[in-house]
Amino acid sequence: MLRKSAVFAALAAASVANAQGEYLGFNYGASKANFGPVKVYEDFKEEFLIAQNLTGTEYKFTSARLYTMIQGPSKDDPISAIKAAIDTNTTLLLGMWCSAGQDIVTNEINAVLKAINLYGSRFTNLVVGLSVGSEDLYRSSEMGIQNESGIGAQPAELVKYIGQVRRALAGTPLKSVPIGHVDTWTVWVNGSNSAVVDALDWIGFDAYPYFQNTMSNTIDQAPQLFWEAYENTIKATGKEVWITETGWPVQGKNMNLAKANSKDAKQYWDQIGCAIFGKYKTWWYMLRDADPVAPETEFGIVGADLKPYYDLSCKNAKPVARPLSTSTAASSTARPSSTGASSRTIGSNSAPGTFAVETTAPTSTGAPAGAPAGAAQTTGSNNTPSSAFSIRVTVGLVAANAIAIAFLLL
Repeated sequence: MLRKSAVFAALAAASVANAQGEYLGFNYGASKANFGPVKVYEDFKEEFLIAQNLTGTEYKFTSARLYTMIQGPSKDDPISAIKAAIDTNTTLLLGMWCSAGQDIVTNEINAVLKAINLYGSRFTNLVVGLSVGSEDLYRSSEMGIQNESGIGAQPAELVKYIGQVRRALAGTPLKSVPIGHVDTWTVWVNGSNSAVVDALDWIGFDAYPYFQNTMSNTIDQAPQLFWEAYENTIKATGKEVWITETGWPVQGKNMNLAKANSKDAKQYWDQIGCAIFGKYKTWWYMLRDADPVAPETEFGIVGADLKPYYDLSCKNAKPVARPLSTSTAASSTARPSSTGASSRTIGSNSAPGTFAVETTAPTSTGAPAGAPAGAAQTTGSNNTPSSAFSIRVTVGLVAANAIAIAFLLL
């Protein structure tokens, strides 16, 4: 009897693992480069097909995370990535821009409703989740303000928007779609954001050990930093955590001890990527950089010639799995109260539950490629990685509020 119980337990665990790892893909911005043209159907289709047919990898990257549902420069027409996903059988983690206020949120909701009416089940059957905003809480935090990371949203605003999305979808085929929000893990351990956590079905987790520049952040330390961040997010929220952004740049400036090069990017792929692919819902950052010719920091795994920068195979890799000692206890840990609510914190190497305050790189200018053309856009925009779990300040994408105001008037 005990043996049968053990077998059933193992099968149940395997079922959960399979459900966790069902979706694997990349993040896709809405435009090609800083202040460049927005992507159209052909661009998205090309990228989705590249992802599905990557040379050397044993995995199929058949999912796409989007940052907006609006096709720029329209007011609320559905993004052409949806049609490209239908034609390439690519599943979708939808996203919407929330830091520009109610008008843009309304436009985002209208765009997804239009897509439902236009494409029906061909669209809705591909949707695996919807993120109401991305890193809005970080940008509205004291640390985000100090780093001039752009316009964010307060917890009460996000809770309001989440409710609006749920009500808008209630009478549609997407009425049961899981609703989440993507942000830095340090936001999730901050008790002042608990109302947002309570309103969500899942937690979007962005992790970039490369940017943890106040710590020992060599590539050899990256697995420990990544799994500490993941564990702290689970302990703080008690919700299912989706890995919505992580990666290592192939070129860029040094961030303390972290170096941007193909060799270290390959090691991060081997140790973290090969550990999470097929086991966790994952959207890697990213397939192809928004500006593959001369970006300040390039996270793409393929270059302008569409060839991988390094070997993508996991056959000979030495992945670093989530530590067993923490993974077995994390789900039962209660959400902590606010600790350091005004600062962005990074998990310490010394002891569980201790943190070191992170400093971030200076902001730079440029137009984000992730948010809709009609939205107010900010540093830490939704198309480039952010400082220490996704502040994105080093990629050179910032607020384009003037553009936003112009499009709001359309």
